[in-house]
Amino acid sequence: MHRVKKVKLGDKTEGNMTAVDGLTDSTEVVEMEDGPSQFYVEKHSWGGLRDIIHSSRKYSGMIANKAPHDFHFVQKNDESGPHSHRLYYLGMPYGSRENSLLYSEIPKKIRKEALLVLSWKQMLDHFQATPHQGAYSREEELLRERKRLGAFGITSYDYHAQTGLFLFQASNSLFYCQDGGNNGFIQSAPIKPVEIKTQCSGTRMDPKISPGQPNFIAFINNNDLWLANLKSGEERRLTFCHKGLDNVKEDPKSAGVATFVIQEEFDRFTGYWWSPSAVEDSDGGKTLYLLYEEVDETEVEIIHVPSPALEERKADAYRYPRTGSKNPQTTLKLAEIKTDIQGKIVSIQDKELVLPFTTLFPGTEYISRAGWTTDGKYGWAVLLDRSQRRLQLVLLPPALFIPVTDDLAQRQKNLEAVPHDVQPYIVYEETTDIWINVHDIFYPFVQTSEDEFSFIWVNESKTGFSHLYKITSALQPDCYQWSGSYKYTEGNSMENV
Repeated sequence: MHRVKKVKLGDKTEGNMTAVDGLTDSTEVVEMEDGPSQFYVEKHSWGGLRDIIHSSRKYSGMIANKAPHDFHFVQKNDESGPHSHRLYYLGMPYGSRENSLLYSEIPKKIRKEALLVLSWKQMLDHFQATPHQGAYSREEELLRERKRLGAFGITSYDYHAQTGLFLFQASNSLFYCQDGGNNGFIQSAPIKPVEIKTQCSGTRMDPKISPGQPNFIAFINNNDLWLANLKSGEERRLTFCHKGLDNVKEDPKSAGVATFVIQEEFDRFTGYWWSPSAVEDSDGGKTLYLLYEEVDETEVEIIHVPSPALEERKADAYRYPRTGSKNPQTTLKLAEIKTDIQGKIVSIQDKELVLPFTTLFPGTEYISRAGWTTDGKYGWAVLLDRSQRRLQLVLLPPALFIPVTDDLAQRQKNLEAVPHDVQPYIVYEETTDIWINVHDIFYPFVQTSEDEFSFIWVNESKTGFSHLYKITSALQPDCYQWSGSYKYTEGNSMENV
């Protein structure tokens, strides 16, 4: 067995070096010593054991909520300093009931045989993240239930490494602060986050920083996507799917929001994804891309659930796809945002796929995952049929999306303008006679050849056990007339009729 000895940094140990040399903060080093130890095992009756188990379940959720999570390692380039990295994470400070942003310093010199215990530091200065009297909006309450959140305070954040920008939702609003990146690191005093003002009514949710232009953030408000500039304060509505009506039956569409089935069954809680890079224009401006999911729940059944929180009516109405009933209809769209050299918005263009989603990918029932490749050259999506026995990983180039218009003649011109070599690619397909478990392990490599695409993937169907695979898929270009008629063929392309 082992005994544990804690050593404070800076303590002298009979001529021996401590685990970390030259540090004087409150970080602890735990050194393991071999030696005999004895344990006394208390005997319990079956009834006593049952009571102990029941009691432990009460505290398991509390312990899980207090565990640090959402880690980000940021390298420090100070050669003369004692620390190599700063570690950011969410955690619950001692004596607090709220999750907050914390950080720890990682020393450069650590003895291999020692166990380092990092001290945490408060990043935010006297910040209350939980709404007054715990009054969450209905949207926040539902999301917390589906995420199984028991913790209060800051439950997630977005981080931009180059600028050190932190963005998070708290106290029924959005906030940001900066540490690291080009602005340097805070030394001791906590920082005060800045609230992002808005003209929107209702709660702003799921905020994300644009990686290619970090002055811009996107968020969801009333089931539509919005864009905001942190420097100028400008806000723009990107999508106009939701009407904002109280009647659920007459307002079935949303943009950028994961549906109930996707949240509950596939653990995807977002419905939009920023491209990781911005395209530089010849005039010095930039083009930003935002891939998002548009949902139409017109054919999904409406149920009424009693809610004690509602005073004026006894039940709340929800769209709920019962087993065997119809699911929402979904598609992927693209928002194209152009800015000038000063970073001001010049134009916003809503774009749709050249053909309906069900035509390009017949049999698809769920978009379980989506995002962008590392270089931003392709959007990608993981598609499943209803039985979850067939999975497809597809690549979608931005040029495959055309401007949305009700003018049929203009739409025909837009189709004719799409280059003939632009097409979707099915780079991976998996089938089974049982079902396919959805996962988050997908790592695309930077593309070094125009006709190949390599990535890391997990497959469970081959052996019955999850294994990592490096897969290289051949991209077979074809020539298309998107204004003509098409039929789907097996593989990574469609063929002309």
